[in-house]
Amino acid sequence: MTDVALNYIDGEWVDTGDHRPSHDPATGEVIGMYAHGAPSDTRSAIAAARRAFEETGWRHDRRLRAAVLNRMADLVDVHRDELIRTLARENGKIVPEATFEISMVPPKLRWWAAMALTEQGRALDMAGGRTSMVLREPVGVAGIIVPFNSPVILAVRSLGPALAAGTTAVLKFPEETALVNSLFFRVLAETEGLPAGVVNALTTDAAGGSVLVDSPDVPVISFTGSTATGRAIAAAGASRLKRFSLELGGKTPMILFESADVPAAVPVLTKAITTFAGQFCMAGSRLLVHRTLADQVRGLMAESLSKVRVGPARDPQSDMGPLIDKRNARGSTPSSRTPSPRARGYSSVGARRPSRSSRKGRSTTPRCWR
Repeated sequence: MTDVALNYIDGEWVDTGDHRPSHDPATGEVIGMYAHGAPSDTRSAIAAARRAFEETGWRHDRRLRAAVLNRMADLVDVHRDELIRTLARENGKIVPEATFEISMVPPKLRWWAAMALTEQGRALDMAGGRTSMVLREPVGVAGIIVPFNSPVILAVRSLGPALAAGTTAVLKFPEETALVNSLFFRVLAETEGLPAGVVNALTTDAAGGSVLVDSPDVPVISFTGSTATGRAIAAAGASRLKRFSLELGGKTPMILFESADVPAAVPVLTKAITTFAGQFCMAGSRLLVHRTLADQVRGLMAESLSKVRVGPARDPQSDMGPLIDKRNARGSTPSSRTPSPRARGYSSVGARRPSRSSRKGRSTTPRCWR
């Protein structure tokens, strides 16, 4: 390995020659360089995954798959602290949030290791001495498109079942977390018994993702991201009748009924709004409050949010980290809309971050708005 975070294709570390900087989102400081994958690199990864599917015993040997997944879990445990530090610094999550993400990885890998040993299928008595059998078989190469907000656990959430089922995989990782991506795969690359080409990983942009979606050699796509991009992926892959697993963006509502215990609810609401700096699908991005409670909730939420300490992940006093980049900071301005007729009796009480960038980084301050 070099000081440049590389891509992992066909069991080898690949330097594309296109070196780009990765930044600490809290300060804007350059913390490392990575090799940006071109569309040609994605095509090479797909070809490697296809060869591994066709030419190795991976898809036929469930015991090998279970053993590999268990060994991956063990390696993540060994490198846990390094993964947490790198994730916190590059992604911007405070250390407890990064710890939460990395701690979920080994149990999920071990779960899918157990599932790899489970026969999937069923037999039906069709009468007349006939039996109908339905078997599940690996489909080929899985394309996995990973978001920046929780890159390690969301990669594993799709990679685990893909490997357990016997498919091979090409992972398209986001540029915002290039150092984390490469470190995670440096850990997995140590796995004994993992055939070359079964797992391939690149840090690239939307062009690399488009190659996965367009390729006739990638019959399955797993995507986590925005609804608009998910629609575009589904439309592009429809002509090839691809299978999709799409987890798309949402605006999670939190509702306080007239009977709510407001003082007890406020700390929970504050945490829901500020976890991962609000950059994930389960963040409490909308707060609907019964009109009789609106003024009380607004006052208590404003007080609670004013006490949230925003800072870099490495500061143990930070309650909330920065947004991932300036583009996301510019997009986090307050907005308000009148409740629909179906929500009569309820008032919208927002708790968003205004777009206020620090001199170098993307620090923002939570506030309550009317």
